[in-house]
Amino acid sequence: MKKIYLILSVFVVVFTSCETDFDVNSDWEETTVVFGLLDAAKDTQFLKISKAFLGESDALQMAQHADSINFNEGELDVKVIRVNNGSADTITLIEIRRLRDEGDFNDSIVLYTFENFEFVSNSLNQYTNFLNSNSEYELLIKNNITGNSVSSTTEIIKGFNFSAGIPNSDRLTFYVDGLGFRFPRFEWSSVNSPNAEIFQFNLRFNYKENEVEKELLWTQTALGGNDNLLILSGEEFFHQFLANNLEVLDSDDEREFINIDIEMILGTQELKTYIAVNEPITGIVQERPQFSNINNGIGLFSSRYTKVYPGLSLNADSEKYIIEELGLNFK
Repeated sequence: MKKIYLILSVFVVVFTSCETDFDVNSDWEETTVVFGLLDAAKDTQFLKISKAFLGESDALQMAQHADSINFNEGELDVKVIRVNNGSADTITLIEIRRLRDEGDFNDSIVLYTFENFEFVSNSLNQYTNFLNSNSEYELLIKNNITGNSVSSTTEIIKGFNFSAGIPNSDRLTFYVDGLGFRFPRFEWSSVNSPNAEIFQFNLRFNYKENEVEKELLWTQTALGGNDNLLILSGEEFFHQFLANNLEVLDSDDEREFINIDIEMILGTQELKTYIAVNEPITGIVQERPQFSNINNGIGLFSSRYTKVYPGLSLNADSEKYIIEELGLNFK
C-alpha cells in the first residue's frame, strides 16, 4: 500500500507541476551593448551604444519602442581616453539622435561622436590627430542614473601602403581590344600597422539610370592577414558583377557610367574574431560561440583604417565593352 501511495504522489507532483506557470524571465539587469571602430583615417568617429532588453511581449513589438533599446538622453557619460607613456588625454563624446527612415525597429538611433583632431596652440594654427598608433585608447561609459560603468581598450591601426592597380593615370583597365580581359592588381603592405589582421576590398561602381545617380558595390570577402595581393578578373567584373546585378531596361531608358571608387579597409584581430563568430552557422552544431571585449557589457570596441581612391575612370576599351557587349542600356 505504501508503494501505491508513493506512485500516486509522484503522479500528483508531475501533473500538478505541468499546470504551474513559471516566469522564464529573470529580474531585469542593465546590459550595455557597444559597437565602435575607431578609424584614424576619418575626421569624425562614431560609436553605437544601446542596451539589451527583456520582457513578456513579442521581441519585435518591444524593439519598436525607443526606450527598449536606447538609453534616455543625457543618461550616459561617454569618454575616450588616450594613454601614452603614462600621460592621459580625455575626449567627452557628444550624443546625437538620428531618425530612421524605415524598418521594423524604433524610429531613432543614438550615436556618440567626437572629432579626430585637436588644436595645437601655436602661431602656425596647426591641428593634430587625436588617434595615433603610439597610444592605447580606453572607452569609459558611465550611467549617470544607475551608476553602472562599462569599459574597454583598443590599439589604433596607423595606416598602410596601397597600390590601387592603376597603371595609367587614374584609369582601371578590365579589357583591351586585341588582348581581351585584363586583370588589375591591388597590393598593400601593413608594415606600419603590425596589429592589422583582416582586410576587406570594396569596389563601388557609380552610374546614372535615367539621370538618377546609383551605385553597385563589389565586395571581396574579408581577407586574412597573410594575404597582400588581390587580382580582379575583367570577365568577372563585366559578366558576374555588372550583368548579374543590372536588369535590361526598356529601349527608351538609359544608363551612363560615372566613375569607380576603390576602398581598402584594415581591421584588428578583435574585429577579425568578432566577424568570424558572427558568420552564419552551417554545421550540425548550432551553438554559436560568443565574443566580446567589453567589460561589464557586450559588443566590440576596436579599430580599423580606411583608405579610399575615389573617382577612378575606366580605360576607353573597358567603357566601350560595357556599352556594346553587355546589352544593359549604357550609352
